[in-house]
Formats: sequence, structure tokens, C-alpha cells
Amino acid sequence: MVWQRLRRVLRAWLVLLLAGSLLAGTKGVSALPQPAQPANRSAGAEAEQNLIEIGAEGYGLPLHSDEWTAAYPKAAVRLERGERFEVNFEVEQYGDYILFMDVLAGAELIGAPEGVLRIDGELPAADVPRVVFPVFYQNRSDQFPLDRYGNQILIPQERLMQWTRMPLRDVTFSRNLPVTLYLEAGRHSLSLELTKESLYLGSIYLQRFTGLSAYSEYLNAQPASEASRVMITLEAELPSYKNDTTIRPVNSRSLSVTPYETYRLLLNTLGGESWQRSGGTVYYRFEVPQDGYYLITLRALQNSKNNFTVFRRIWLDGQVPFAELNEVPFPYAAEWQNVTLGGEQPYRLYLTRGEHVLGLEATHSPYGRAIENIQQELRQINQLALEIKRLTGNQVDRYKEWVLSDYIPNIGERLQGILENLRADKAFLESLNQGRASQEILSYQIAIDNLTFLAGDVDKIPLYMGRLSEGSSSAATRLSSLQSSLESQPLLLDKIFIHTADMTPPPVRVDPLESAMESLRRFWQSFQPNPYYTPGAGQDELEVWVNRPRQYVDLLQTLTDQNFTPQTGIRVKFAIMPDESKLVLANAAGIQPDVALGVSTHIPYELAIRNALYDLRSFEDFDTFIRIYSPGALLSYIINDSVYAIPETQDFWVTFYRQDILDSLGLPVPRTWNEVLEILPELQRYGLNYNTPLSSGSGFKGYLMTAPFLFNFGAQLYSPDGFSSGLGSEEAIRAVRFMAECFTIYGMPLTTASFYESFRQGSLPVGISNFETYLKLTTAAPELRGLWGIDLYPATVLLDGRQNRYATGSAQASIMFKATDQPRQAWEFLKWWMSTPTQVEFAQQLILNYGIEYLWNTANLEAFQYLPIPDEHKQVILEQWQWLQEPVKLPGSYMQERELSNAWNRIVFDGVNPRVAIDVAILTINREITRKMEEFGYLQNGQRVKEFKVPTLETVKGWMANAK
Repeated sequence: MVWQRLRRVLRAWLVLLLAGSLLAGTKGVSALPQPAQPANRSAGAEAEQNLIEIGAEGYGLPLHSDEWTAAYPKAAVRLERGERFEVNFEVEQYGDYILFMDVLAGAELIGAPEGVLRIDGELPAADVPRVVFPVFYQNRSDQFPLDRYGNQILIPQERLMQWTRMPLRDVTFSRNLPVTLYLEAGRHSLSLELTKESLYLGSIYLQRFTGLSAYSEYLNAQPASEASRVMITLEAELPSYKNDTTIRPVNSRSLSVTPYETYRLLLNTLGGESWQRSGGTVYYRFEVPQDGYYLITLRALQNSKNNFTVFRRIWLDGQVPFAELNEVPFPYAAEWQNVTLGGEQPYRLYLTRGEHVLGLEATHSPYGRAIENIQQELRQINQLALEIKRLTGNQVDRYKEWVLSDYIPNIGERLQGILENLRADKAFLESLNQGRASQEILSYQIAIDNLTFLAGDVDKIPLYMGRLSEGSSSAATRLSSLQSSLESQPLLLDKIFIHTADMTPPPVRVDPLESAMESLRRFWQSFQPNPYYTPGAGQDELEVWVNRPRQYVDLLQTLTDQNFTPQTGIRVKFAIMPDESKLVLANAAGIQPDVALGVSTHIPYELAIRNALYDLRSFEDFDTFIRIYSPGALLSYIINDSVYAIPETQDFWVTFYRQDILDSLGLPVPRTWNEVLEILPELQRYGLNYNTPLSSGSGFKGYLMTAPFLFNFGAQLYSPDGFSSGLGSEEAIRAVRFMAECFTIYGMPLTTASFYESFRQGSLPVGISNFETYLKLTTAAPELRGLWGIDLYPATVLLDGRQNRYATGSAQASIMFKATDQPRQAWEFLKWWMSTPTQVEFAQQLILNYGIEYLWNTANLEAFQYLPIPDEHKQVILEQWQWLQEPVKLPGSYMQERELSNAWNRIVFDGVNPRVAIDVAILTINREITRKMEEFGYLQNGQRVKEFKVPTLETVKGWMANAK
């Protein structure tokens, strides 16, 4: 038994040594040995590959039969979310094994399926808390479609349904080797629980861990057959398929790339900033006419990150041919270059006649050790900062001396350990960049300088927490941004050449005369009107202005031309609206569009009260149509019984929390304001705090921030008739007092420059924020993956025990101008645009074309349920939207919004009594409401001549309930 344990330790040590040697550039170690694809397997081949196969028949689940399992040569099962199985298997020899699975993601999905895998009841490794299964996408066409101005737009993406044999890998694709499992000889168990989406699962395999040979050994194993006179050119922007929708074609205005035109925008390159996440892979199918050796040359450009080297892993027919192709470097370059794999002594790859698949995978595995060190050092720095704050009570007194070494005896050694790792990682990065300075090396140096200063006199650290963990220049902040930078691996590709040694790809060369002529042509073109921003539609077209970037407009035009126009015969012309103020000016000049989309929520009322917008409720089916919305989302677009806009996108305000920090402090997630106040002292004891929307950096506190407090205390913004303010009620006074006491008594932060950054750094581990923060955490905070969550907006507990958690949710709206001569056609378009099928397709295509960063926060509640976000988050957001309530608008309401903000500022900063501040505000508010009511004909000489109806939630709910 002792000998077996010793062998196990020695073997684990050897694996780590091999991994470290590969990271340092040692040749001869393979990263990803890949068995042949299932369709090409045979029992004899499996035995030769030393595979242990676990067939689907043993999973204890019903075998599945449909068109997808028919394409798989063995038995398969279909796993739905929440399903789990456990199976036993035998290992004859102890050692390290790599696990493979034959998988196919469900056809109905956008997001990748995920599951939890356990061997003998334990996770395979700490960096494999879950398994992410691959999903593949392909272009629907091999030609770029053109918009109406002749410019290329993205080809719509679709799922590629193909079985694949995937190795078990870490969730961030940071390892340069697959996950290895050490197994003793004997009986073991394997369990898999699917936690997201659905999955087809075939056989599971275990293969002895063996490295691929070095390039020299690879050559010796190939036949002595030469190919000649072959040059295959692949346009990089047209991959056969890919596993990440973020990777997309982009336009390059360089004369070095092809195709190129002066007067049209062509999507002529692939990648750049859209191809930087580790694991993102593009695949190219090609055929070679003869057996023999071939070279691979990439026309590439890495000019996104100055003096930084990015890496790609090269796959050929599902395998990394040899170790040198596991991490291929692409240094910084100012101009396009032909990069032949292998450099001056190019790698010769043996290919048989017929079809092959080339894969290019972004990988940050050379930086994996540095990234892992940064994560460990960040945890140590944050833990050390927490210990210091616990000791000092987070009180900074320059005249108070601390002897930290008496309370934290190993503080000096801890700082020195962090410094040693940082210096080693910095030296490694400098070697990769050939000694050239980069932003990443500068971040390392700033962090090292800060920690060196602190290590010089550890007893003074309480006075210099800004160098340790607080502020934009602290060591913790620098290391956090450095981690994201090291994980980013952008690369642009123009062409891929597969060629024989006697053929040379065309050089990257630009004729100076042609370059000068092109500059003149571009100069002339700059004087021409931009058709995307030029208003005006044909006689038989609806004119629609869109307040969004071009990629949204391109997709909207495509969907309209493909779906809406053929169904209705109504043609639509879209134009980009760069400035919303143009709506007011266009209306005054009589050149307004028929419809405007993406309009900020405060604009429709200002246009409607001036009789510029069409009453959408005049259409018979309006009350039925609005059932797709939350009732409170319409309140700010209502005047009396008329509605002048419909919600298009919708925000949400929820509680964000760092589960890791709250757990370390033993604190629950607060669900009411009372619970928030209970945890505040413990948070503040460690220098932490709670964020509210009122803590935003803006001095003006609009209704977005203040109205929810009034709603939740049971106050009304205005009197029932709408001719005066409602802030004088006792409920309103209590609400305003609490809004102020959050800061004057309970010490919440008065200003938060960025809740996202503070949340990420841990100084604000819990607080209220919105969709913008959610999207940033989802897409740009990989180090927090699995460590944060969301919950409902904290409820206000009233004296009678009722709990209110109303919050605003305004974002963008769609409007129809009253001057349109096609109201029926415009209404049909608006209904089609906001219908559930269109919103679902638009959201899916945005993600398929541009990635999850373009998550579409539709206001259509039915369509929102189809978004690819975690179900637990989706349920929280939908439940919070049941409490959505927008502040109503009336003539002069802007003055109440402003004066409410002024009152809060006077109470908090000047110490004015809340009742006094509100009484002063009410005088100003009522005077302005009276003046505006007279301007719009509701008052005359102080007498009411026309009724004004203040809409309520019950008003909209009644419309929905009574609709036919």
C-alpha cells in the first residue's frame, strides 16, 4: 500500500512537471490526444487505442431514438435539465486517464448545455465545477447578403447538429492539457447530472494519458510521400462552422486584405476583438488533391494589444498533430503578415487525398499559470485586507500606530510570497514579449511596486489601504484588470493557405501609388451623404428611424424584408437616428418619420402632450395586444385614456450579491430594507457597504431612483385630480426621510463611481443595480463566475405588515407620429415588431451573430422567457417585473422630479428637516404644475376647464382584463 501511494505521488509529480515544461516552451508533450470520431471507430481500433468504453446502455436511462440519434452508430440517451445517472466501470491498471464523451447538444437550444460530473463522488478537479458541452454553429449561406445600399451584412447563423467526441476540459479553457483523472485499479463510479438545457449522450471513454510526439517524431512516423504544385486558399471570414457565436467577420479598410472595395463595406476578415475568448474555435473544411506533405500559412494581424503575444491551438481532423502546434504564438505586428506555421523551418503536415478539417482555437493556456497565480494572489490580498479591517475597525488615523506583526505574525512572509510569484510571472511575460514593454507588464510593475512599498513597513499598511486593495491604482485592482487582459487573445485573419513546399502564398504588399489613390477616393467619398443616416422613404414605404447602432438596424431590416413585408405587403425603410433631439426638430420641420424605435422613455410624453404622436389606443386591438407587457411599464406613456408609446426594451432593478463574501461573513442575502439595515454594521465593520441607486455619481436623483421609495411606502406622487403634488402626505414624508437616513444615519455610500467595479473588487458585495450591471458581470467578470447571484429588490415592510417591492424599469419605447399617412400599416409593423415570435427571433439572431454581449432585454414578457440566461435569474427578473411601476407624467411633473432630488440633497448635505425641505419643494412644484396646466388648457384663470385623469396600475390592468 505504501509503495502504491509512493507511485501515485511520483506519477502526479511527473504530470505536473510535464505540464510545466510545456508551459515554458519544452517540446514533445501533447495537449489533447483525441480519439477518432465515433463514426470511424471499430472495436479493434478502440482496443489499439487502449480505451475503456462505457456504453449508454449502462446509464439506467431509456435509450433515445430520433433523427439525431440515428446519426450516431451506437446507443444514446437524451438528458433533460435535472436528470442524472450513475454508472460503474472497471480499471485494470492504475494511472492517469483522460475522459471523452460522445455528445450532441439539443436542437432547440442557443446556450451550451452544462452538467456536473463526478468520479467516485468527487469533482474531477477544482477547476471543473461543471462541464460545458460544445455547441456548433454554421452560416445559413456561403454568400454574404447585401443590404439595400450594397454593403455586406452578417450571414444569419444556425445550429450545426453534429456528434462530437469531446475531452473533459476545465471550464475556462486555461489548461494546456486536458483534465487528467488518477484512477486506482479496480471498480469506480461515474455520475453526470445535467444542470442546463438538454443533451444527447452516447458512449463515454477513458483513455490512458499519453502525450503526442514532438514534431521530429511526428515526421518520422509519416510516409515518405511528397505532394507538389498545390495552393488552396480559404477566405477566413467564411469558416465552415464554429463553436462560439461571438467570433464573426469584420470589415477591414486595409488594402492588404481581399476582397476590398472603396465604396462598399465588405466583411473581409475574421475575428479581432470578437475572437479573444479561450476555447473559441473556428473550423475550415478543405480538400487536397493528393497525398503528401503540406504547409499552412495564415495571413494574420494582431495589432489590438501593443507588444503582446496571443496564441492559437491548431487542430487537424480532430487532433493536435504534435506538441508544437498546441500553442502557436502570434506577436504584435503593425501590419498584416503571412505567418507560416513553424516559421523559417515550416512544419510539414501529412495529409491524405480528400477532405480534412482545420481548426483554430484561441487559447490563453501559456498564461494559465500566471492567471491562476493572480487569482490566488487576489484571494490572499482580499483576505489580508479583511483581516486588517477587522483589526482596525476600518478606522484610519494617521496619528495612531499599529504593530500588525503582533496580530498577524506572518504578514511579511505573505506579502513576500505574493511578490515572488508576481516577479516570476512578470519575467515570464517579458520573455514571451521579447522584452518589449506592454500594458500588462506595466500593471504587473505597479502591483509589485505597491506591495514592495507595503512590505517595507507592514505596520503602516492601515494608512495605505489604497495601495493594497482600495482604489483604481491598488494592487488588487491592477491584478484584477491584468487577469482579464491576459485572458483576452484577439487575432484577425484574412486568408488561410494550405500549400505544398514548392508553392508560395502571395506576399502582403501594397503599391504606394495605389495607396495614395485610395486615400483620394476615400476623401472624395467622405463628402457623400451616408445612406444609413439619410431620412426619406419612398411613397409606398414606411419610414422608421431607429436609435440604435448599425448592427441592430441591419438585422431589423433583414428580418423585416424576409418576414414582415412578404406577409403584409408593407415595405419598410429604416434609418439610423444618431441623436434623439432630431425627433423634436423633425416634427417641427414636418419631416418626421412614420415610426421611431429605441426612443428613451422620457421623450414620448413630451411629444405627445404637444399633439405630435398618434394615440395607439385608438386601434381596436390595442388593449388585447398590451397583454404581453407588465402593466406598470405603460404608465409614463398615458395621457388621460390615451397611450402614445409602447415599451420596447425593459430594465430591471434587483439585488446583486457576492455569495462568497457574504458566506465568509456569515451574512444572509437581505430581502427587505429591515434586513439590509441589520447587516450594514457587520459590512461596515470590514470596510464594506451596501449600494443603492441613489449612490450613483450623478448629483441629480431622478424618479428612476426616488420613485420606488415613495411607491413602497404607499405614497402617491400627485393628488388624485393631478393638479397638485402628493408629496405632502405622511407616507411621502416617511419615504423621503428613509431615503435620507440611509446615508445620514446608516452610512451607505453617497457616491459610487461604478457599482460593477466595486462589486467585482468586493468593496460593495451587495446592493441594488440593473441590467447593465448584470450584462457586465455575465460577460466581463470571468473570475466571479459562480460567486454571485441576484435576488428581488428589497421590500419595504409597512406598519400593517404588508411588503412592497415596487421598482422602475423604463428603458426604450416605440412611437408613431400623428402626421403619418399610413397609421394602419405603422400599427401592423409595431405589432409585428413587438410580437413574441419576432422578439424571440431578433434576440436569438443578435446572440448568434454577435454573442451573449448583445443580450436583448425585450419588454415582451413572453419573449423574455426564451432568453438564454440561467433559469434562476430569469425567474427573479420576471417576479420583480410583477412589481414594475413607472412614475406617471403630467404637465409640470418634471419640476417635481427635480425638486424631490433637491430636497434629498438639502436633507443629506445641509441637514434640513425632511418636512421643511418637502414643504419648500411643494410650493415650487404646485406653482409649476398650475402654470403648465394652464398652458395645455386644463386650467383657465385658475379655474378647471378640463378634467385630467391620473393613470394608475389598476387603470392598465382594467384595460387588459376587459379586452375582447
